[in-house]
Amino acid sequence: MNGSPAPPPAPGSEGPPGRRSSKVALAVAVPLSVFLAGVLCLATVIALTTLVTRTAEPGAGQGAETPASGTEEPEPDRDADPAPEPADPDQRSSEEGTSEPPGNTVPEAPPSSYDGTSTWLGDFRVECETAYTDTTITDGMGTSQTAPSGSEFHIYRLHVTNEGDVPDLFDTYGTTATTTDGKEFTHDEEAETTVAWDYLWDDINPGETVTTYVVLTAPEGTQFAEVRIAGEAVLEPAT
Repeated sequence: MNGSPAPPPAPGSEGPPGRRSSKVALAVAVPLSVFLAGVLCLATVIALTTLVTRTAEPGAGQGAETPASGTEEPEPDRDADPAPEPADPDQRSSEEGTSEPPGNTVPEAPPSSYDGTSTWLGDFRVECETAYTDTTITDGMGTSQTAPSGSEFHIYRLHVTNEGDVPDLFDTYGTTATTTDGKEFTHDEEAETTVAWDYLWDDINPGETVTTYVVLTAPEGTQFAEVRIAGEAVLEPAT
């Protein structure tokens, strides 16, 4: 009959083609979205795990922490002077063996070291012909003297020349001598009189040379570092 409505589609029959395509696309999109979300989560977990592992490794990056040891070791001071190297034992022993004992800096000065030395006392030129030690002195004419036990005479035979213009007396009074260890002795006037009595009283004329003596008494083995004639003119041993 014309004009009557079309009957509804039977149950189970498919609708129009456009609606079918939408359903298919929806059915595919949902599982794909779930799959992609899972892949993204897995990638995030892997990335975080890798980052944490690298951070925990010593030396990974400038901010990496060193394992705790209970105390922090201070960084060395690069501006400080380097520690001195320990001395070589052999070198130290050698240096110690060659060093001189304190206070023993005066060289040995046996009496013979004064032979040929000279000095000046005013206008007098004083030359030591020879120096020696003996336990007995004599004037060669029967007068003699012996040193006390344990002592000896230090005898200086001098040539004295008056280089001035007028006669003058050469006087040994006040002569002293200093030992190599710093002790001082005064000349023995009595011993000098024994060996040089004939030169102690008269003036020496200009240009004239006389022979006389200075004598000191000291313990055996004593050495003098200097002799001061009349306490002024220094007579030193030859070097």
